[in-house]
Amino acid sequence: MRVPVATVVLVGALAFGASCSSKSQPNVAPEPKGKHATDAELVDGRRVFVANCQRCHGARGQGLIGSRLAGVVTRSFPNIQNEINVVSDGAANGAMPAWGGKLTAAEIRAVVRYTREVL
Repeated sequence: MRVPVATVVLVGALAFGASCSSKSQPNVAPEPKGKHATDAELVDGRRVFVANCQRCHGARGQGLIGSRLAGVVTRSFPNIQNEINVVSDGAANGAMPAWGGKLTAAEIRAVVRYTREVL
């Protein structure tokens, strides 16, 4: 039986991500805490992240087959609008799919804020 290379790569990446997680950082997207806990947009951003982003970027934004977001996204995108544009339009090299049309503008803004303020 032949297994497509993409399947092997994906399974390997997921297994690697699972083996790298530690007890101090469970494989669960963090919830907004403190002043962010009641911010409805951030709560919605977590929902969007869990449903659409964590499979590539990791539950805690640590990076899997997608790039690391936790602790670095604001350095990569100092201007929030630039990050919104990449999420909406995708990356030019095809590494990131376009989510515009699949997610609403409000959902994209919410998930971008979540990656910047919670991860």
